[in-house]
Amino acid sequence: MKPNIVDVASHAGVSKATVSRVINHNPKVNPEIRERVLAAIQELGYQPSAIAQNLATSTTNTIGLILPDITNPYFPALARGIEDAAHRLGYGLFICNTDNDFATEQEYIQKMVHQRVVGIILISSVLKEKNVKDMQQLNIPFVLCDRLLVDSPFDSVTIDNYKAAYEAVLHFIGQGHKDIVHLAGPPNVHSAIERRQAYIDAMRAHQLPPVVANGSFNYDAGYHAMEELLQHMTPTAVFAANDLVALGAMSAIFKKGLRIPEDISVVGCDDILFAQMSYPKLSTISVPAYQIGEKAVELLIDRCKGVNDGETRNIILSHTFIQRES
Repeated sequence: MKPNIVDVASHAGVSKATVSRVINHNPKVNPEIRERVLAAIQELGYQPSAIAQNLATSTTNTIGLILPDITNPYFPALARGIEDAAHRLGYGLFICNTDNDFATEQEYIQKMVHQRVVGIILISSVLKEKNVKDMQQLNIPFVLCDRLLVDSPFDSVTIDNYKAAYEAVLHFIGQGHKDIVHLAGPPNVHSAIERRQAYIDAMRAHQLPPVVANGSFNYDAGYHAMEELLQHMTPTAVFAANDLVALGAMSAIFKKGLRIPEDISVVGCDDILFAQMSYPKLSTISVPAYQIGEKAVELLIDRCKGVNDGETRNIILSHTFIQRES
């Protein structure tokens, strides 16, 4: 018969409640008693019940992940990084998709709190500074991934979107392009805002007129924005807010009877799998989505375990410009 908590208590000469406190890492247990209980657990080969531990600590070994759009090919890579890192550390994953809807996002945050997740990794297109106070009152760790808030109190992981976009525009300028347009992402998303501003600053720094078409992070937005632009002008280069927008723009360019890159060069951002499958293959800024996910889990677990109770940590990972055929 397998030993139980009563056997451990008897063997160590303590109460069952004391054994429970040791198992659940209660800091108030006397160090000598803790060692005695741990020795009894090892000698008897006792395996604590994960369910009982979760009930005692009012948490589960589950991390919450909230995504804005699971159909965007960028996010599965990021989610895989989160899942793999969580699995290595002994945690499960509870994934929700918001479709960029604020009410849905708030609903899922509440559901995850009620499900007693240890913490939440949030990738949000709709979160605003005014909602931060409500999130802090939930007393649960949050890590923001990819899409951030200015002066956020939460740990975060991303790339330097401004620097990445600036480098992409400089690449065009270095090739002699002057008529460069930017197909921007959503005006309320941090990464899109940074990429847009970098484009504008790079153009102005070289006395070139910026042309921006606002849109969204999807294929249709890129297609329609490019289609409309081509009715009024024929730029020589397009910097798109992400790869889906770039791929949509490429379709509109081909429909117009123009060639890529002979007539118009195109650069995207993210380096999703489809960027390597397009014709011509899409040049882009490679974002380490998988590694962003891994690092987000590390930050979250550090918060959960009290390894970091100090200042907010904002991790910036490196990007790479990938020149292909477009």
